[in-house]
Amino acid sequence: TTAKSKNRKMSAPTQLNMSDGPSKLKGKVLMISGCKDEQTSGDVGNVGAFGLPADVGPGGAGGACTNAMMATFYKNDDTPDIPECDMTWAQLLVEMRTSLEEKKFSQVPQLSASYQMHLSTKFHVKPPQAQRTKALLIGINYVGHNVGVLSGCHNDVRVMKQFIKSQGFTEGDRMKIMMDDGSSEMPTRANIEAAMKWLVSDVRSGDALFIHYSGHGSQVKDVSGDEKSGFDQTMVPVDYQKTGQIVDDWIFETLVQPLPEGANMFCVMDCCHSGSIMDLPFEIVVTPELAAQVATAEANGSLDQMVLEENPSFLAKYKKHKGVMMKIAGAAAAGAMVGTVGGPVGMCMGCLAGITAVACCYKDEAKELGKDVHRDVQASRVV
Repeated sequence: TTAKSKNRKMSAPTQLNMSDGPSKLKGKVLMISGCKDEQTSGDVGNVGAFGLPADVGPGGAGGACTNAMMATFYKNDDTPDIPECDMTWAQLLVEMRTSLEEKKFSQVPQLSASYQMHLSTKFHVKPPQAQRTKALLIGINYVGHNVGVLSGCHNDVRVMKQFIKSQGFTEGDRMKIMMDDGSSEMPTRANIEAAMKWLVSDVRSGDALFIHYSGHGSQVKDVSGDEKSGFDQTMVPVDYQKTGQIVDDWIFETLVQPLPEGANMFCVMDCCHSGSIMDLPFEIVVTPELAAQVATAEANGSLDQMVLEENPSFLAKYKKHKGVMMKIAGAAAAGAMVGTVGGPVGMCMGCLAGITAVACCYKDEAKELGKDVHRDVQASRVV
């Protein structure tokens, strides 16, 4: 299968046409995925091979992506329980790739974003200007399944929870943990989808959101024609055999599109076929060539000229439905604004009224958009 993520050379920053593409997304979303779309991601039997301090998580099994990231942060023997996060995104990506290569993993980490970020940008889970935090962590070992049982996903969640707490995230009603461990909320399809909606339900400018998924990732045939590879990427819930999988189109529409200006989201997807599992418009794969370019750029002070490249599959999808999507977004916002006089209920009713008006006035375009969404949802139920 030809993957939609390609190893491309970095380029100098370019001026984007603000009326013609992904710059219409308002929130800032960054995602690190454990591998490219066509690759599988490793489940490590003994994470001790990554050299993590004993204080970092429960030990035992874990995902290669999560533990390569933690090995990058926890490498100071003088302060073994304090992560060292003062680095650029470029440094994080290259060090993760190096860590995976040293442990003989062939998977290649990938960075995707909702905007054309410079690789010289400082890494932050919670940006300095962020105010409220909210987090969703999902780990699925597929306990009791006849096939596909994993061993490290629960440990990944525990490690990641400890890490984000060190970065300013707090437990309580703004942190949700989902695991098939018998005591946490079960990561069924319905529960995961509800949790994703919960994550963005009250988002506002200044918020820092976080999502971590450790489990199986898969692919289903793309029947809407918007994926260059011919496949949609999916998350695999614990009850996938009965309810199907969660496709990237739905994840994008649920988590990415609703974010307002000034909201930030960081995602870690430790699963197979995860390179574009959030369908973000910009991406970069950590190839050996990229690592060499980063080293050269750091040496000559030109790292700020390296940026993420456009994801061609996102552009094809966006342009196909751009007109009606812009109309829906504008009408929904206008309706919500008018409905503010009626409080939260009025805002919801105003938003729905705006969407309904567009659907009635532009029936053909709205019908085509609906068909694509319906086909993707139906495809996700094919196991």
